Amino acid sequence: MEEWGSGMARRDPERTADLLWRRQQPGSRGPRGSLTVDQIVSAAVELADAEGMAGVTMSKVAKRLGVTTMSLYRYIPGKDDLVDLMFEMATGQPDTTGWPTAWRPRIRAFSRAQYEILTSRPWLLDIPIGTPPMGPNNIAWMEVGLSALDDTPLTAEDRMGVLSFVSGYALTEARQAEVIHRAAPSTGVSYVEWGAAYHKVLARVVAEGDYPALTRIVTEGVFAADRSTPEDEFYYGLTFLLDGIEALMERRRAQQ
Repeated sequence: MEEWGSGMARRDPERTADLLWRRQQPGSRGPRGSLTVDQIVSAAVELADAEGMAGVTMSKVAKRLGVTTMSLYRYIPGKDDLVDLMFEMATGQPDTTGWPTAWRPRIRAFSRAQYEILTSRPWLLDIPIGTPPMGPNNIAWMEVGLSALDDTPLTAEDRMGVLSFVSGYALTEARQAEVIHRAAPSTGVSYVEWGAAYHKVLARVVAEGDYPALTRIVTEGVFAADRSTPEDEFYYGLTFLLDGIEALMERRRAQQ
């Protein structure tokens, strides 16, 4: 992406939050016009949906809106600000319609929804997350996740930890699936085929007997068959996380 403004300028978290919440008035750079921040961000998101983050440039956004490149600076000071705004808009508000009320299935639905958003718009995975949630949409996601844990014995610190781990897990799994998907044209191996291919590689590695623990895994055929789908792998790992959260709850109950 092209540079917007000074990429080396220090960013004020409060100023960033004001921009995300639309509390910041347009600046004085460039000619005055009838644009809004939402219009600019929507155009950038449309470009990203069509071409990925690599296709989002200042000049392309301006052309899509039929304005000059310089006019955009009045509304969005820099590249990092645009990226924050794009992530905020693309993730949207959580739709909890039909979600269960009990903490475990609700957290499962919460994590699944995050995973589905990230995999439906893979360009989100190319955005480095440099700040905690600050915009209205991402704060709404935080509220939904935390409220699912309200009636549990977890401490306030525990609840924030759970939210962080569950959200981080969805991001990691979505990114792993996308990395393998993008590599498929060059490797010739799809996600579900990687298990069998990896088994062949590991079988040769452990043949000399230097890795006894790994040898047992390979011998039992853990990687021999084609892998499950990315979604199957996601749910498998999520069950581990939820089991751990449940164990922590039992420990907190015992401490009360």
